[in-house]
Amino acid sequence: MLSKIFINCIEKWRTSIKDKNYPFRTFVLSTIQDNEPKSRNVILRDFDPNKIIFTIYTDSRSKKIQNLNKSSSAQLLFYDSVNLLQVIVKAGVVNINSDLNIFNSLSEYSKRNYTSDIPPGTKIEDPASLKHGDKINFSQISFQAMTIECLQLNKYQNIRCFYSAEDSWKGFYIAP
Repeated sequence: MLSKIFINCIEKWRTSIKDKNYPFRTFVLSTIQDNEPKSRNVILRDFDPNKIIFTIYTDSRSKKIQNLNKSSSAQLLFYDSVNLLQVIVKAGVVNINSDLNIFNSLSEYSKRNYTSDIPPGTKIEDPASLKHGDKINFSQISFQAMTIECLQLNKYQNIRCFYSAEDSWKGFYIAP
């Protein structure tokens, strides 16, 4: 059962790359800023099932980049509300880069997310006044999983398990 749960998670992440409406496509990324957790929804852009590496895109001026440059630890929270599966991944940043080949492959609509004249989080008077220029502020962030904790909710019996890279992802059950 432990390996089945783990493989199910891997398959959910793989499917999320292809299916934009899949539950694990959007997840909560938490970082630390000024000794406080900061959480935000992000989109899973790539996943390496062999190394268990998750990749997202962001504006290179965003607070999450600053947070991760100070502390490379992050937590990724996935939830499938249909199957009642929660997965928490403790991860470390393995790469932050500005790959223009990836940026150039994005739709024009998506590119606009990375070309605003002012950084994310800046106070503005009117959202319609936001201008976009030629400067590209695109970054790709990749996270290496260190631990994975799964909680399968069930009206008869909840199942919770824990896996770690250190233990070759063998896993063990923990009390829900």
